[in-house]
Amino acid sequence: MVEEAPSVPGGAHEPIPYEALVDLVRENGGQLRIDLSTIEVGKERKWRIPYLGYGRAWAKRIQGTCNGILVDLVTTEVGRGRKWTFPYIGYGFGWAKSMRGDAGGNEIVLTAKKVGLEKKWGFPYFGYGFGWTQEMSGECGGQLKADLSTTDVRRHRKWGFPYFGYGFGWADKCTLTLTLKE
Repeated sequence: MVEEAPSVPGGAHEPIPYEALVDLVRENGGQLRIDLSTIEVGKERKWRIPYLGYGRAWAKRIQGTCNGILVDLVTTEVGRGRKWTFPYIGYGFGWAKSMRGDAGGNEIVLTAKKVGLEKKWGFPYFGYGFGWTQEMSGECGGQLKADLSTTDVRRHRKWGFPYFGYGFGWADKCTLTLTLKE
């Protein structure tokens, strides 16, 4: 799954030159932390015979602001996984494998480094799998390193007749850290 990063509606925040962003990071002690929140979640449900349900969710789009700089990131590739256990318990996992976006108009590219997976079950045959991206790393131009870490995970359970359990988990709150490469 590959998507282009959508433009930010309304143009509420003006782009800043890359050197101004680097100077802001430098003035902040070489690191700038920006809190981000998920504003759009991607979800999918699948099932297999006899009674295995696989639910997957991921943070499709996250945003935040710091010092008037808008950060907007979109998932460009989704990681997927599934497991099952006897008798009919299926666990589906989904996470943001790569993200792309910008900070004040300056491109950021991130790739997942660490993924969180969690399995829960319910009587009689419901399996709920939750997956999310725990850590990502990448770059923002040639002078800044970008690291994203999840600070809060959201989970949601659904079920379908007769024994399909669907677990959805995604990174709800994150912190993006821009660091000078020097």
